[in-house]
Amino acid sequence: MEANYAGKVAIQYYDEAKGGVVSIRYGQYAQDIRRAAGLLLHRDPDIRGKKVCLLARNGYDFLVNMFSVLLTGAVLVPLNLQKNWDEIQYELDLVEPAYILHDGEFAGREPALTAAYGGRLLPVDGYKTSAWSDPCAECADRDALSVILFTSGTTGRSKGVMISHRNLFAPMDFYCLPFEDIERQTGWDTSKFRSFSVLPMFHVAALTSSISWAIMGNTINLCNDLKYFYRDLAAMDSEVMAVVPVLLQTIHRDVLRGRRDRLGSLKVLTCGAASMDADTMSDLIGAGFFICQMYGLTESVGDGAWNNSQDLADIHSVGLRDPKREYKLDNGELCIRGDSVMMGYYKDPEGTAEVLDAEGWLHTGDLARIDERGYIFLTGRKKNVIILGSGENVSPEELEAKLNQCPEVTESLVREENGKIGALVWCGEGGAGDKQAAVQAYVTELNRTLPLYKRIAAVHLAEGPLPRNAAGKLQRK
Repeated sequence: MEANYAGKVAIQYYDEAKGGVVSIRYGQYAQDIRRAAGLLLHRDPDIRGKKVCLLARNGYDFLVNMFSVLLTGAVLVPLNLQKNWDEIQYELDLVEPAYILHDGEFAGREPALTAAYGGRLLPVDGYKTSAWSDPCAECADRDALSVILFTSGTTGRSKGVMISHRNLFAPMDFYCLPFEDIERQTGWDTSKFRSFSVLPMFHVAALTSSISWAIMGNTINLCNDLKYFYRDLAAMDSEVMAVVPVLLQTIHRDVLRGRRDRLGSLKVLTCGAASMDADTMSDLIGAGFFICQMYGLTESVGDGAWNNSQDLADIHSVGLRDPKREYKLDNGELCIRGDSVMMGYYKDPEGTAEVLDAEGWLHTGDLARIDERGYIFLTGRKKNVIILGSGENVSPEELEAKLNQCPEVTESLVREENGKIGALVWCGEGGAGDKQAAVQAYVTELNRTLPLYKRIAAVHLAEGPLPRNAAGKLQRK
């Protein structure tokens, strides 16, 4: 990236101490990465293949250290700083890291980290005073382990997804496809687009977008804390932002209140983790946004499908397949095969065998259909299917999509209750009691259109937003 884009701005962020925006050009970015890599190699010349955990907040130091670990040939293991100590300790004990790069915040908050791993703790900002910038040889084995990413885990313990160097870079063309299509549809010059980054950097979407944007030579504007969302958006002009459902609701609320100006120069919203409802998409398109929906799994390095259609008829599709991967339906379950499919789960051969078959097909766990145009429509999660005493199968996602069309319902969760179908709904801020009658009336009418076994027998109003994991997915258990 240094050779092609040395003079272009790579990273921007708002610096509290300086009271303004700091701009880092690609030349400086590359130099900092080499210094961080050189520091690791100086400490441990045999670091290749060893696990290096990254336990730090979103920010420039995170990105520098992320790339530096990859450059040395060590195995990058980014961890979720928001988890409690027991969960983090489980992941640390599982991977047995040689080193832990940290920003001090968690170590200060959790003395057990220092007690257990004190000799292996390294500061993420150590590169700033490093005199070492040894050039690092390119990793010779593209199939060697490169990254371990822990899944969010909607149920049970999170799993360590093993990603090779080949896996990591295989989908980079896929991430560029939506922007090429945006240029064709709008005439916008996406080579000048700047991305407003708000996703947690331990997540596969943030990892891959950081790499793909560096490949394209575009600028990433870092929002390191959502409490400064509007300040940072105003300070750094940005055209693109990847959002999770909760943030999408915030943006939609601004649009409905006539506050589009608060969102600055944003033009493109990419959304994953959950489908968008028709009203939200219609309102956002009406406010001048271009909507791109993405589908992928950590196990496929985020590679799956993309939907740039601005037609509301296609809103429930996750979009078109990556032309470089293979897809099939196995008893209704979507399966993907190709270079982006993971090596397996770390130290979990049984879990690996459940999702990765002998022919290399990744069984996504998503039930789907594919139409004649090649558009993929998800119909539910295989493991979420409710099997009633009558033997009938009910997809909770199907009913949730119908419930969410009720004007009073913000989000819903369908579950089995004593052999029948029940629903938990959240009606947004304020006046939940006033909305109960309207929701019940809607459900009564909805039930008339459903087979007996799918009818919703009980509706409960939630006191707040339904719990979601770090990837924005509903937690069902």
